[in-house]
Amino acid sequence: MAEREVDQGELERLASALRLAESALEEAIEAAENLGNFDRRFDVPRALGGAQRLIANANEAVDAARRR
Repeated sequence: MAEREVDQGELERLASALRLAESALEEAIEAAENLGNFDRRFDVPRALGGAQRLIANANEAVDAARRR
């Protein structure tokens, strides 16, 4: 299966959005830690940590696309 060319402008747009998301998640994690266990249904800090891992995966994909 042939790989198609990746639009570098869109790739940089994605990278920029991911940086903003990382920053927002850091703020959210800090706020959630300050609030403590405020909701028994969800472990909010853990959920935010999961979102951080997903963004890290997306960043890895962006980095790999840049190297192509």
